[in-house]
Amino acid sequence: MVIGKASVHPDLLQSAGPVNQGLEPIVAHALQRFRALLPGEVELAVELVHEHPQVRAHADRLEQALVSVFIVAWHSMVGLATQIVVEMSEVLLDDVVLDPDAGKLQGGLPPRRYARLVVSNSSRVTAGPAHRLMPAPTQIDDRPSSARRLPLVEISKIIAQHHGMITASPEPGRGTAFDIYLPTALPRETPAAHSSGADLRHIIYVDDYQAMRGLVSEALSDAGFRVTCYESGRDALPALKADPSGCDAVVTDYRLQGYSGIELLKQIKRLRADLPVIIISGYVDDALRASAHDAGAALVMSKTHDLSELCIALRELFGDSPHPDLVTYSGWSRL
Repeated sequence: MVIGKASVHPDLLQSAGPVNQGLEPIVAHALQRFRALLPGEVELAVELVHEHPQVRAHADRLEQALVSVFIVAWHSMVGLATQIVVEMSEVLLDDVVLDPDAGKLQGGLPPRRYARLVVSNSSRVTAGPAHRLMPAPTQIDDRPSSARRLPLVEISKIIAQHHGMITASPEPGRGTAFDIYLPTALPRETPAAHSSGADLRHIIYVDDYQAMRGLVSEALSDAGFRVTCYESGRDALPALKADPSGCDAVVTDYRLQGYSGIELLKQIKRLRADLPVIIISGYVDDALRASAHDAGAALVMSKTHDLSELCIALRELFGDSPHPDLVTYSGWSRL
């Protein structure tokens, strides 16, 4: 069950903007706050990933959301459950199936590397040797008497603001488990500047899928580009017509509402024949490659590949060299 949307509590809107930071300290502090709430007979078993994933996060908001998830999982415990089990791992979603009817990636998660948090209890999962038990606070002052729990829809909104997703899986007699995905942040690259060094290279990205626009904008910005996103070809063309030399490349989805990526490509080539255009699609076949290249596309790429491939392809188009170890996103995430 994917949790619905809601507005975020005003108290959580006061913090500064998101910054790239380690996820593990945020999770660890949330776990410490939660452990102080638990009665002595309830254990907290934890297994955290060792890759130390980075995320772009509002730390305070995300921490409060995680504490709230832990509390809901605890309150849902029934039967013989004596442990809350929290696991964090890192996964690469690079083979995601498109839902043609919805026009977006199933589950709402574009392909890239994610940190995954699973919150459950001992009625549903058994803690193994890799799990460690968090000790209870040793001083009475360390144990707060209560903690404010956010509503589930508010938690979902905060996760969505981090371009992630949360699902709740209630099961009669066994409590509720949660599965949380948060996109990891690309490491900052050297800015992709013109040879003159005056300005960052400007990329226009066109996609009618809002979540994808947000993630691509973040990824390309972290890779050193300046990015402007548009929802449709009809939105992008006026900007290109007003300043044909104002961008260095266009990346467009093939499937656009009322205006295909190939049609946009042809219009762009009439405005500026030398402007590189990359077509991306959830389904790439020989026919699409042929029509795109015939219309002048520089590249045709699958939308189900991870985002580092797009960053690297743009660097190569401009004759720039990314970090030598950044061959795939798996390599990027381990630097």
